[in-house]
Amino acid sequence: MATYTTAALVRKTVENLDASLLDADIEAFIEEAESILDCTMEKSFISTFDATKHGILRAAANKWAAICAVTFNPSGFESASEWYQIVDVLWDQWNAKLEMLEKDTIVRYLESL
Repeated sequence: MATYTTAALVRKTVENLDASLLDADIEAFIEEAESILDCTMEKSFISTFDATKHGILRAAANKWAAICAVTFNPSGFESASEWYQIVDVLWDQWNAKLEMLEKDTIVRYLESL
């Protein structure tokens, strides 16, 4: 079950997602993001997650799930260039969050909240 974010929040991240993309599909992308994040941090916050306190986890999971949702079927975008630019921005944001979450000091801070 997806914890760090929701399908509705992922849909708000990017417009023009394929209408056939089910919430269950997006939740699977979120669960994948959670696994990657937990491995990166060497810690899971799923049982203690609080969106107010752990916003970086929500933001990161949103980015990964949005990347997956956009690449699921990019035909909803006006051009390949538009699709690529969206994925590129999301990818940069995802990587920035991962870099922060690789740091022990950040993980310890999240634990202290």
